[in-house]
Amino acid sequence: MAKRSSTRKSNKKSKKGTRKLSPALKAWNEKVMKVFREKRKTNPNFKLMDAMREAKKMK
Repeated sequence: MAKRSSTRKSNKKSKKGTRKLSPALKAWNEKVMKVFREKRKTNPNFKLMDAMREAKKMK
């Protein structure tokens, strides 16, 4: 017996779409990344989580 190739949609991998960020979330991301880059220059071991904490304090 020959093996059939399946043509069902469920077997095809779907593309993941990207969601649009709200302006507030986009601003938050930019702020965190700015803090992260600044701190990373002085301390290469600085983590992204630490940048989030720093950005939260700066509010």
